[in-house]
Amino acid sequence: MGTLLAWIDRISLWSGRLASWLTLAATLILTYEVAARYVFGAPTRWAHDTSTLLFGALYALTGAYALYANNHVGVDLFYSRLSPRARAGLDVATFIIFFAFVGAFFWYGWDFFWDSFRRREFSLNNPSIPIYPAKFAIPLGAGLLLLQGIAKLVRDIHLLVTGQPLEAAARREVSPAASHGAGPVVAAGGATMGTYDASRRGDGT
Repeated sequence: MGTLLAWIDRISLWSGRLASWLTLAATLILTYEVAARYVFGAPTRWAHDTSTLLFGALYALTGAYALYANNHVGVDLFYSRLSPRARAGLDVATFIIFFAFVGAFFWYGWDFFWDSFRRREFSLNNPSIPIYPAKFAIPLGAGLLLLQGIAKLVRDIHLLVTGQPLEAAARREVSPAASHGAGPVVAAGGATMGTYDASRRGDGT
């Protein structure tokens, strides 16, 4: 189970890295358009639409990474005051809301993409720019977000039932010495590598 969750985390991480490159590409395209329009007096017909599509794909693809890194914006009045186990229980109880939202996101996003794909939709401003590849980012992003949400749910259930984070429990199974107390991970030769911190994934530990 830990291996599967690690793979989901890795996919979410790489989706975030992909989104960062889309940001760079869109920024460079807009910079080129500004220079071409205002410096050389030769605006393009493709830069604005292309950058808009890239930014749209960027927004759709970053949800899974944001959940992985615990970067989603939330209204926190009482949540941070709860114990890690209580936070996990609250997250488990409200997962149905998350599932309903992401499920609708995927369902309607797929219809949105498929309709565009069937019609081979292109930009009205430039018929050489296809729209449907960018729209595919909507169901893809929803699917990735759902995967990361399920990974978080598994971790939350484990924490709720056992009182311990899943990764910490796995480490204790591998290294019995770790069960005597939390501490820095020491590499061969005595070099301190750092301490385990699962809170960056928002599992409440």
